[in-house]
Amino acid sequence: MIYERRQAHFWSSVALIGLLPLGFLVALLCRPTYAPAGAEANGLFDAAGFASADQQRNAKVIKTMVWQNAVVPIEGEILQLVSEGKSILAVTPTVPLRQPDVLLYWLAGKSAAPDTLPANALLLGSLAGQSRREFTIPAAMQGKAGNLLIYSQAKDTVLSVLPLAADMTTLSHRES
Repeated sequence: MIYERRQAHFWSSVALIGLLPLGFLVALLCRPTYAPAGAEANGLFDAAGFASADQQRNAKVIKTMVWQNAVVPIEGEILQLVSEGKSILAVTPTVPLRQPDVLLYWLAGKSAAPDTLPANALLLGSLAGQSRREFTIPAAMQGKAGNLLIYSQAKDTVLSVLPLAADMTTLSHRES
């Protein structure tokens, strides 16, 4: 290699050794900070049907059920938020879900267990792992008997059908 070319490569390497860490530090210091969502965003979450994650909520358990005979064993609770007048379906898989893209749907009516997802099924949300999920019971579901469908989107198949009685979805429960 030519001596002048070696000198150019040497000095460019020295410059990179000094400038790259400095550029990295400047980039870290200049990155924008994003503020967490404020209280004004709560309306958006309510409109999208997300259950409130507020630990101070005054929720009472209306009914608890366990579906052990299902392909995917699940424990469920119906909670009523006293302050907001809403009902929430809390679902906890008792074993980790090892199926890809598992979704929870609501199908109105006491029909036979479908093999494929019907067009009139109402999406409640996603299930994964073994963590507890909470879904606001939508108006279309309140006071109606039906089935909860556990559906694998990747396999395009209904994994499990869980019956849910009409008294489980009404807002007017009172504890005895």
